[in-house]
Amino acid sequence: MVSGERMRICAAVALAVAVACLLAGCTNRAEDVTEPLTSSPAASASTGPVTTAIEDPAIAIETPFVGGDVGSPVSVTGTADVVDAALTVRVLGEDGDELAAIVVTSSCGDGCRGTFATELSYFVERSQPGTIEVTGVGTDGDPALSSVPVVLFPP
Repeated sequence: MVSGERMRICAAVALAVAVACLLAGCTNRAEDVTEPLTSSPAASASTGPVTTAIEDPAIAIETPFVGGDVGSPVSVTGTADVVDAALTVRVLGEDGDELAAIVVTSSCGDGCRGTFATELSYFVERSQPGTIEVTGVGTDGDPALSSVPVVLFPP
């Protein structure tokens, strides 16, 4: 697939996600952000970037795409059915270190699937493999984790 065609497809998917979010009454705005994180959540046991996607039934990451090139800020969207609609979204560098993290809420939780969307700013000095990770607590009470491998680009 040529680069221009890929960009058009990505733009169309992004538009579709935005429209779906608006139609679903997505309420995850910047003022809905609970707090930025300063330490890693206990639910995560990452030791480095993932090379394949990890898909938990409770959390679906829609963007960025597996293996996608991302710059800062990176937009992360998806759906989730987790306790209290609470999610932690993280950007991990090639060594597994946390480059950025934020706690967000999905538009629904505790037995219903809601949407989430956020942007995270990070800094890397050079292009490198990385991971976008979303965690929460599934409605069964167990930790839920989904992640996608990406390529992180410097500003």
